[in-house]
Amino acid sequence: MAERPGIPELSGNVLVTVWFDYTCPHCHIGLGRLDSLSGEMALTIDRRPYLLRPDAPLNTVLAQERPAQAQSQVHEKPGRRPPLAPLGEKSAAEPFSSRSLSTVLVHEATAFAREQGRGWEFYLEVAGEYWERGSDLGSIYTLRRSASRARLDWESMWPKLESGHYRPWVLEEHRAAVEQGVKGVPSYLIGGKMYTGDVELDALRGAVEGAAG
Repeated sequence: MAERPGIPELSGNVLVTVWFDYTCPHCHIGLGRLDSLSGEMALTIDRRPYLLRPDAPLNTVLAQERPAQAQSQVHEKPGRRPPLAPLGEKSAAEPFSSRSLSTVLVHEATAFAREQGRGWEFYLEVAGEYWERGSDLGSIYTLRRSASRARLDWESMWPKLESGHYRPWVLEEHRAAVEQGVKGVPSYLIGGKMYTGDVELDALRGAVEGAAG
């Protein structure tokens, strides 16, 4: 079994495990709700990867070897879509895109960020790229921008992505989630109980309070 990167310390009374994928609108909303709760309740959030499209072709970094300047121009020009929803607010749907369907690579990058203790900061930058700017999450240039803004060292992250260092962990986490009964996202494990889907803020608060006893 692959070693889990960046296991969070139990800083709160209740551990909330949440499985998510970057292209899921309800995950985007739910993670925002959990972040809000963390400001008012003693809880620890453990965000784990789940693949909505596990059979999608993997977009490896080795297939993205165009010069950085040319690629940057492609991604910075038209093709951007208007914002869909700020973090934690209602979103209509996933933005349509003919770009990468697989989210394995971005979850690999997130694993690196977790190890550096900046998993949430990296998530916010990546989510902004996707939901507000319509960027391709399978692009190393999107990941590099997000890493820089999250104050992560790209020169350290890049070799890990290039070698596929975190891929076994991402795939194992998805497999383990399915075996545990996760059939969709977001799924929350709170106090031994599983909650799935668009769980409202008050319901999440009640679940955490119940788990805290």
